[in-house]
Amino acid sequence: MLIGINYWRWQWLWLTLLWTTLAIAENDCDLNELSRRGEQLRYEEAALPEYSQLIAQLDQHCRGNEAQHLRGQLLYKSGLIQVSSGNELAALETFKTVQDSPLGSSSTFASLAHTRLQEIYQKFGLWHAIDDHKLSQHYETLKKSMLAHLEHGKPVPVPLREEFQKLSPFSLETLILANDALYFDLSQSLSINAGQSILDNYKTALTKHKKLISVSDKLKIHHAIAILQLFVLATPPTGLMNCLALDMEYKPCRDLSKISSRINKVSPSFTALTHPDQFLSLHDFDWNKVLDFYLGNAKPIKFADVSAATNLNRLQAVEKTLLHNLLQQRPLSSVSKQWIISDSTVSAFSIIRDLTLCEAYDQTSKPKIAETFCKRAAQGKLTPEVVTTLTAFSQKLNNVDNAKDTLNSVWLDAPSLALHAIRNCISVLSSKDKARNGMDTSPVWTLLESFVQEHGWEGSRNEAIAKAYRIIKSVSAKKRQESQERFQKQQQQQRHQQQQFFRHQQNSPPPPPNDLTKKNFYKVLGVAKDASSKDIRKAYLTMTRKFHPDKQGQMSDAEKQENEEKMSKINEAYEILGDQEKRKDYDDQRANPGSQRQQSPFGQGRNGGFPFGAGNFKMNFGQF
Repeated sequence: MLIGINYWRWQWLWLTLLWTTLAIAENDCDLNELSRRGEQLRYEEAALPEYSQLIAQLDQHCRGNEAQHLRGQLLYKSGLIQVSSGNELAALETFKTVQDSPLGSSSTFASLAHTRLQEIYQKFGLWHAIDDHKLSQHYETLKKSMLAHLEHGKPVPVPLREEFQKLSPFSLETLILANDALYFDLSQSLSINAGQSILDNYKTALTKHKKLISVSDKLKIHHAIAILQLFVLATPPTGLMNCLALDMEYKPCRDLSKISSRINKVSPSFTALTHPDQFLSLHDFDWNKVLDFYLGNAKPIKFADVSAATNLNRLQAVEKTLLHNLLQQRPLSSVSKQWIISDSTVSAFSIIRDLTLCEAYDQTSKPKIAETFCKRAAQGKLTPEVVTTLTAFSQKLNNVDNAKDTLNSVWLDAPSLALHAIRNCISVLSSKDKARNGMDTSPVWTLLESFVQEHGWEGSRNEAIAKAYRIIKSVSAKKRQESQERFQKQQQQQRHQQQQFFRHQQNSPPPPPNDLTKKNFYKVLGVAKDASSKDIRKAYLTMTRKFHPDKQGQMSDAEKQENEEKMSKINEAYEILGDQEKRKDYDDQRANPGSQRQQSPFGQGRNGGFPFGAGNFKMNFGQF
């Protein structure tokens, strides 16, 4: 009996303590203060611990519907921040908690959380949890179509792949199947775009599913990323650092890291030969080391059982082996179909390597050997049309009209190739100037001078560019001086010829009357007899431009004499028809050939028989 009394006494004491604790807790619950603090919290990842602290205080001290509503609001906001931070799977658990609120369907945030959950389920391909079964059916249809294309060795149409990925972009199955389609494209062209897309999908998989993917598979993915970066994208293989950070002893990454390190020690950066600003700044570089590494007696590269005469051949074999293995053993792929790289494909790494050797041989004054690598790099880097135009200009000085635009285009995409073309052009120009074969090379030198000035070659730290700039500037200045001297000499010759002509006219008997009426000045200028003064002047200007010596190019002495006679007739005709009084006298004499004057009809007089007035007649070529 005493034991029973003691039992109920202890029960009563325990209940009293519980009621007292709850009362104290409710007294410690200040919903208004907690709500105010919640509203002041920022929508950013760094504020998530503060959200968790407020939720914990609510759970510890507050009861009732209002407390549950505030709790749901804080949890929902936390979920939104997790989504915006890229941590959707953490947000998934948060939204589940909100959805399962004790308030049930009466909770606004429970309804909102449900909507967010449906979005996450779709993005991650959690089709069993999705309300709309049509979405999962559509996904399966797209998936079957993708697999059908791949199993039959056909490329997956881009719209199909994009729709498939858009439907469930973070699903691991989606990411890997999309990569299978992209690997097929890669086998056909080693496309940089395909390589970058594969890399992006792998990074998404590692970010969104880091807990799901095993360490072994992560190592394989990092190795695949490094292969794509080095050989397909021609960028630093940063995937190797991630791989070795995960496992320093992982042999595939260690072997590739050693090769990458050997290349980096002797070669310029990947962008030094393809980015104009970096190429202008490239200096103090030992190009002989490049040649020794690739084609000389440098220590051989070691990789598996690869053997060849030079490191250039060894690297080509390593690249082919690694890309072949990658296509055969695609990480996480469940598609059994395998693909082989087409023999016609050229990787970005191969192009960069050829650009490097092209520049190395040019820098060491071996242009004939350089041409082999430059030509191969140009074919891989430039369009066939650009290659044709560039070659015609740099080697034969053809297509000069299109050369400037072509050089501009090449400079922006492959500046080292533009420099190589200009080197060739300088060599051809120098040979022609030295041979004095009659070709006027001034326009080409002027074009080159304009190009190098526009692209900032002056002051370049790249000695090869600085040297080419000095040559172009020096020769262009010399050409301008020679042109000025020729012009002055022509002016002197013209004045001398005029003086001789005037003396001859003064010492010659006057021409018989009406001699000029036998000449058809209208026909000379190509105008009608009733042409206006404006039409006559326009015709005169047109013909003088046409027969101006500077417009004729290289001519023989006989051609020069014939051209001068044409110009003399044109000037003679305009001297008469361009003057209203002389034109009237000329027309009158042609209309009445029997009518004679005692004096020459066109003002012969004191000028010694020259019919136009010797003081006014000029063979003026300089203004055109």
